[in-house]
Amino acid sequence: MSGKNTKVSYLYRDADNYKVHNEAVLAGEISEEQIEEIIASLNLGEYFIPGMVGLPAERFSTYDPEVDHDWFELGYESFESTEQRPTVPMSVGELVDAFRSIRGDWGDGHDGECSQNCESCPMVRECIRKDGEED
Repeated sequence: MSGKNTKVSYLYRDADNYKVHNEAVLAGEISEEQIEEIIASLNLGEYFIPGMVGLPAERFSTYDPEVDHDWFELGYESFESTEQRPTVPMSVGELVDAFRSIRGDWGDGHDGECSQNCESCPMVRECIRKDGEED
């Protein structure tokens, strides 16, 4: 990477496959090792909740419990070098630390009790009621 900052692009996709593209520019250049560490921290190698790592999360203006959920998608191709100014008050190192601290502890993605309609959630197989039945 040749820029001085890093643009992170991530995707919100609802159950109807409508998409909202998100991006944030962080201070500093990200290394391949840091990208690997972030990817290794993702739930099922792809999903994360931006608010849990300090990134903004743009979805649709209205919430539809039939199709909306908290999970966003991130991949190796999500990181690029840029000369753009940071858009969030976070460095690349702080983002990596945030992912490192949450690794393996994303919960069910619903911040507590699983009260949302899991049929809309890409993590439905992870969202289990206390009695062991799928929600």
